Amino acid sequence: MIVFFIFDCLLLAFALVVLAIGNNQFFLNRTGHGMVVAAMVCGLFFTIHTFLLSDPLNIVLFAHSSLGTVSLRFDKLSLFFLGLIQVGGIVTSTYGIGYLSHYERLRSLKPTLTATVLLFFSMQILIVANHAFLFLVAWELMALSGYLGIVLEREKEEVQRGSFIFFAATHIGTLFLYIMFLLLHQQTNSWEFSTFAHHTYLPSVITTIFWFGFIGFGMKAGFMPFHFWLPEAHPVAPSHISAVLSAIMLKTGIYGLIRVITWTHPIDFFIPSTLLMISSVTAIFGIWNALAQKDLKRMLAYSSIENIGIIGIALSIMMFGMQHQQPLVTFLGLSGALFHTANHFVFKSLLFMSAGTIYHHYHHRDIEQMGGLMKSAPLIGGIVLIGSVAICGLPPFNGFASEFLIYSGFFDASSVLHAYFPFFMLIAAVALAFVGGLAVVGFSKNFSMIFLGSPKTASKKPFHFSWYERVPLSFLTVLIVVLGLFPQSIVGICATIFNEQFPSSQPLSWISPANSIQSVGMIALAVLIVISMMVIVKRKLVARRSTRISVPWGCGYNAVTARMQYSGTSFSNEIVNIAGQVLNVEKEIRFPMNSFPQQSIFRTSVQDLVLYKIIVPITAALSWTTDLFKWLQSGKIQVYITFSIAILALYLFLAIFM
Repeated sequence: MIVFFIFDCLLLAFALVVLAIGNNQFFLNRTGHGMVVAAMVCGLFFTIHTFLLSDPLNIVLFAHSSLGTVSLRFDKLSLFFLGLIQVGGIVTSTYGIGYLSHYERLRSLKPTLTATVLLFFSMQILIVANHAFLFLVAWELMALSGYLGIVLEREKEEVQRGSFIFFAATHIGTLFLYIMFLLLHQQTNSWEFSTFAHHTYLPSVITTIFWFGFIGFGMKAGFMPFHFWLPEAHPVAPSHISAVLSAIMLKTGIYGLIRVITWTHPIDFFIPSTLLMISSVTAIFGIWNALAQKDLKRMLAYSSIENIGIIGIALSIMMFGMQHQQPLVTFLGLSGALFHTANHFVFKSLLFMSAGTIYHHYHHRDIEQMGGLMKSAPLIGGIVLIGSVAICGLPPFNGFASEFLIYSGFFDASSVLHAYFPFFMLIAAVALAFVGGLAVVGFSKNFSMIFLGSPKTASKKPFHFSWYERVPLSFLTVLIVVLGLFPQSIVGICATIFNEQFPSSQPLSWISPANSIQSVGMIALAVLIVISMMVIVKRKLVARRSTRISVPWGCGYNAVTARMQYSGTSFSNEIVNIAGQVLNVEKEIRFPMNSFPQQSIFRTSVQDLVLYKIIVPITAALSWTTDLFKWLQSGKIQVYITFSIAILALYLFLAIFM
């Protein structure tokens, strides 16, 4: 079966050749994306087959006297994430054909298509790499290709700023990964992941390795305060690339963090406690910021931060279980994290790609200027509604199933871990419930502003929804429903991964939470059927009687205009005001002051607290400091030689006397 993975890589390589020699943008768009889809299908066939094997598959690439054996390792955990990447490649590349068709006559698509090919190649190699050097090479290639994918509309200032912040943040995180791998090599005298997993580390070293790994991988995943690049980069990328960045690339950070946890097995209670606190703050901060946004894709980017926080909460439960030798708690934490990772991939891909379709209709992302789209585009409205319900964690869809597992982890941890754990878990459970409530408000605002009411601006063209867009969005919608109604299949996959990662624990094949989740799924299915039958009966009853249609009451106004509709800012104003300082909300208000009032003004803007209150001032201070040494760049060779001699003399002094 390895031949299918080879075909996967060869098809991606051949796609690069085609992109290099081709010139017709129509041909390149369909051929490039089509070959990515074909490669991902081959890879997915290999992934499913290999996952069914009892033992991990190792492929040795080469051996070196200094580096050791450089190999690929396909264990259950890596295959799980590899499958997500491959399914993501199929749906986003299919959608990308329709999305980029709008640009075929406007610009060259070669850079974006090349970035797409390299992005999926690098992410696959990264996930299965069993060697630190190979992992870091793939990590750098992923960062570079992600940057190239963002800059499709490179002439826009927001694209230039967002792509630069993405590139800088990625390499800051990479620096911490370099240090983490150097520490692991110092302890094990090896660069291989399989060696890292079987080595016993000193407690002090474990703490250092974990936090370097958390910062490096947390920067990529989007944990607070390392999240600042997400709301800048994701909104300005093409929507299918945004889906890849948010729904797939962020998960490489989660994958790396799980690896660090399983390598080191942290025994310090401070580590999972701090991770739980950071993750809870990340989830609350992310969804509260999302609630305050007017930019549709920026709102979705902050929502990704929220969901990363939820995954981090599950990982902290897993670590508590590991520390107290409680296999059930460990399993619930790991399965909750993996299940929510898969769910976030599904509904966030759907929502980002739907946002791209909406963007091409309006040519802007401001939800305040949208409205009434359900009348002209009921299909995309239904798709977005299902995705919104799923991401809010409401039954009967998939977001509820994974959060149910995480809540089960809270309750089981409270029952088996004593002392202050019940109170600790209660606080975390309340935080997660609060996040869910804010998510309902945020996505209710989005859906109502975009699809309900009347159009705020007249559209000059009918809504266009190509088959390249319909097919992947419809597939993801069906997947949301299936995973919500029949979650036990994913729980079984998570149990297989747990049994491999924790072989010393009692094997778990099927447990009570899985049975509970199955029961919840069946109840939700029954409720869904009853609701559908009630809707059908209602329509038949209404069809038999005449219906009087009249203009709704407009608060005393006879001529109600579209501008008088409830705005998104008004919808969320009271909740946003509660955390106005933390969210860095700025308001400009001018009230009418006389008998013949001038035009009143009410504007709000939200800037990321970490980026604009911490990162920007620090970079400004560094820039001011470096400006003090501009005199060194005089252009005179004498100054450069003198400076080099002075540095050399300093090094010699340190070498002799220090």
